[in-house]
Order: sequence, then structure tokens, then C-alpha cells
Amino acid sequence: MRLLPRTLVTSALVTAVVCSASAIAPVAMASAPASVPTAVRAAVVPTAPAITSIIGGQAAGQLLVAYTAPTADGGAPETGSEVSVDAGVTWWPCVGTAGTCTLTNLTNGTPYSVSLRAVNAVGPGPASVPVVGTPSIPVAPDPDKPTPLPKPRSWVNASFRAAINSLGVTGATTKLGVGALPAITFTKAIPDKAVAERHLAVTSTLAGGVAKPVKGAWGWISDRTAVFRPAKYWPGHAKITVTSTLNQAVMGKTGKKYVIGSPNLQTSWSFTTARKLIAKVDGKTDRMKVYVDGKKVKDFGVSLGKTDWETRNGVKVISTQKEPTHTYTSTSLNLGPSEAYELEAPWNTRLTPTGEFIHTATWAYGRIGRYNGSHGCTNMFEQDAKWIYDKTIPGDVVTYVNTGGEMVPSWNGAGGMWNIPWDQWLKKSALHSPNGKPNTANVMSGSGGIQASA
Repeated sequence: MRLLPRTLVTSALVTAVVCSASAIAPVAMASAPASVPTAVRAAVVPTAPAITSIIGGQAAGQLLVAYTAPTADGGAPETGSEVSVDAGVTWWPCVGTAGTCTLTNLTNGTPYSVSLRAVNAVGPGPASVPVVGTPSIPVAPDPDKPTPLPKPRSWVNASFRAAINSLGVTGATTKLGVGALPAITFTKAIPDKAVAERHLAVTSTLAGGVAKPVKGAWGWISDRTAVFRPAKYWPGHAKITVTSTLNQAVMGKTGKKYVIGSPNLQTSWSFTTARKLIAKVDGKTDRMKVYVDGKKVKDFGVSLGKTDWETRNGVKVISTQKEPTHTYTSTSLNLGPSEAYELEAPWNTRLTPTGEFIHTATWAYGRIGRYNGSHGCTNMFEQDAKWIYDKTIPGDVVTYVNTGGEMVPSWNGAGGMWNIPWDQWLKKSALHSPNGKPNTANVMSGSGGIQASA
């Protein structure tokens, strides 16, 4: 790879720092010397510069690196800067005006880990903290943002929620499980929803600092609100960013007025995922296997719903709805006197608003891990139910298979929307629906079912 200069580096020469001691007069010492010889500190290499930003250049395959100078030149004039894009294996003279470094002949779409170092007469100094940049093809004029903008205009704003699916937390300061579903709600109905989707980019950034696009789709649940669902769950330990370039985007026309994104919609929103916890429950084996970041950490016995009270299959998502103790009664299920019960259980983690919990069931210890016999809840030994209660966070995923029950409806709890088949979810997207007209039915609306079961 060659780095071709566009302009020459202009580096200001910094005067070498020389330390000296002035003459010292004797004080009450007859034999004191009249003066101390001047001492010169040997020069050393300069300290590291600091990269402040990396953006695409004016042509394909370019990166423009902005940086601040070293805090100390080491006692010798700085003669230039060098740049590396391969973790310090190869260093090239830095090209650009003072405080900038232009890299050329890079590959578009490839992330590069960029480091800088300053050089003086002694030699090169230490490398800066690396920053990742990805060159891209320069953006052509946006057809959704004509100049001048049409009139009359109706400006629209939007708000963001990191977890629309009733997790009980906002995600603003709390790390979320990988089953969280973010949403954007506009202040007005959006006539051309494809324009909105084109200008909302979703990326995930892992510990290495490389931002990658997230495969998924926006699904409209009204004319104003769109929910983003990844094709799979979010990666763990990631910063999820939704970048909006909807400012001045023309999103259709309502009546005589053009609906246009306000300047405030040139913005981004983000939330962070915690470790990736997914619990997998199999009604055939009566086991719950818990995986953290892909590694199995627990294997619990369970007992699920019996015949006519089958636990629902599908994805369920943990929320903040947990109770240290909960009393389960037959009356809540409209059971007759022959099945009357009132049972208090510790460590209750709710899965659905219609009454499915993971909880301790001391009365069911004989069947846990052996066969199903509950009224729909997931019965566990106390230490196992407490582990789920203590270790799970809002957004963690619990999946159920082979229960004999129906699929969890989309409106039934935090995991509901994950159970919409992917081809049906794509029909809620303007960019993926066959005719460009998304199905905006509110899949979060609905009610029914029984309350807390045992």
C-alpha cells in the first residue's frame, strides 16, 4: 500500500528547551564556589500526538486524520510526523497541513487502525492511541434533500427509545440484554416511510472500536413509530448507534405541505448491550440451558405447563418485573374447588403480562426435570430460580421449544415482536415490502389470556 501526498506537511520548529542554573552566591560558607557550571539536559524523543478525529477524504480511498501536537517535543525541534495503518508495522511520512494527515490509496469500506507518532532529531516518539477509520466513496447529492427545499413546509422532529418493548428501563444509563428493541417516534405522520428508513443507519461497535452495520429492518407499528429489529439478536458488549441524517429530508406530502425533517434530526442515539445471555428451554427434555456470550454456564431442570395448560413456545424477554415473593391462587385461573390452591413462591421472574413466570415451586420438586405439570409457569428448584432472578437483566432472552403450546403473540410481553416471522416483519418495512407500502398495524396492541399461573 502506498500513501500518496496531496499537500506538504508544514511543521513549526520548536525551540529546544535548555535547562541552566544561574550563579549562586555563597551563604555563610567561606569556601563556597563562586558559580555552578551550566548544565544541559540531553534531548529525548517527543511525546505522542493525539488523534482527535478521522473522516473520509475528498476522494475515494482517502482518510483525513486530525490530531493535536505532542505535549512535549523532547528538547529538540520536531521534524515531522509519521502514520501507520497496520498496528505500527510500517510507518509513512505524514502528509497534510499542520494538525492533519491525509491518507490515500486505501480500500473503500475497509476499517484501518490509524496511529501517529512525532519525530525529532533523536528519533520517533511513542505511537498515539489508535483510532479506527473507514474510507468510503464520497457521497453524491441526496435526492431526498433537494435544493431549495419545496414549500409550503411542515417540519417534523422525532424521539428515540432504546427499549420500546416494555422492559421497564430506558437504556439511557443501563446496559440492556440483547433482546431490547429500539424505536423512533416522529411528531407527525410520515407519508413517505422509505425516505425515513433510508436515512436511519444502525451500527454496532464492539470493544475493538470498529462500527459495523447491523442486518435488520425497521417495522412501522403506526404512521409515526418505527421499531428496528435485528435479523438476529444484538451482539453482546456492544454500543448500538442509530444515526439519523433526516435533517432536511423530504418525507412526502400531507395535504399541501411537504413533511421535512428538522435540522435537529442530524443526530444519533445509542444504547449499550451487556453480555449476551440467552436461556433455551426445551419442553421435551425439561431442561433450561443458559448461554452467556455463546458459552453454556448453567443447565437447570424445569417443569412446564401440563396438558391443556401448555407453556407458550417462542421468544420471551426479561424485564424489570420481578418479585421476591408471589402468591399464586387457583381463583386467578378460574379453577373450580377440586383444583383449589394458594401457594407462595420465592424468586419470581415475569415473562408475559398474561401470567407466565419463572419461579420456585417447592411443591413440584418431584417432577422438575422429569415431566410437565404446571399451569403454564416454568417451575424450578429454589437455588435455580434465584439464579435467574439475580443474574438476568432487562432484555435478556428466554426461548421455548417443544412445549406443546401456541406461539407467544406479538403483543404478549417484551419478547412478543421477536415471534413475528421474519418475512412478515419485512412487510412492515417500506424498503422491504413488495409494493413499498408497509403494513403499519400495531403488533403491540392486544390483550387477553389468564393472569399469574403456577
